[in-house]
Amino acid sequence: MTNTNLEEAMVMGQYPKMILASVVLTIGVTLSSSQVVLRAQEVDKPAIPSQPRTINLTQEQRFVIRENVKDLTLSKASKDAPETIGDPVPPDIVLHALPSEVGVKVPQVRSHMFFVKDGDNAIVLVTPNDRRVADVIR
Repeated sequence: MTNTNLEEAMVMGQYPKMILASVVLTIGVTLSSSQVVLRAQEVDKPAIPSQPRTINLTQEQRFVIRENVKDLTLSKASKDAPETIGDPVPPDIVLHALPSEVGVKVPQVRSHMFFVKDGDNAIVLVTPNDRRVADVIR
C-alpha cells in the first residue's frame, strides 16, 4: 500500500468515528437539557401534598345531596371560599347541617356539615371536627 492509499484509508476510517462522536454528543446534550426540565418541574411541585379524600361519593349520591340542598334558603359563602379538598374552612363561614333525608340516603356524609358558595352554588362538604373541605358538589 502506498503512502497516499494509507492516508486515504486512515481518513476514511475517521469519518465513522466522527459521526459516532457527533451522535453521542448530541444525545448527551439532549439528555442533560431534559434533566434540567425535570428538575424545574420538581421545583414547581407544591411543598405540601394535597389531602386524600375522606369520602367517596357516587354520581347518584351527589345528585341526592344537590337535590336536597338546592332549594334551601341559606346564607352563602363568598365566591373565594375554599373548595380544595383538605383546605381549612375559615371560622367566619357558616356551616349548615345536611337535611335528614341526605343522611338516610347517603350515610357516609351524615356527620358532615356544608356551605354553599355564592356564584356557582357549589356545595362544599366539610368535616366538622377539623373544619376541612371533604368534597365539592357542583
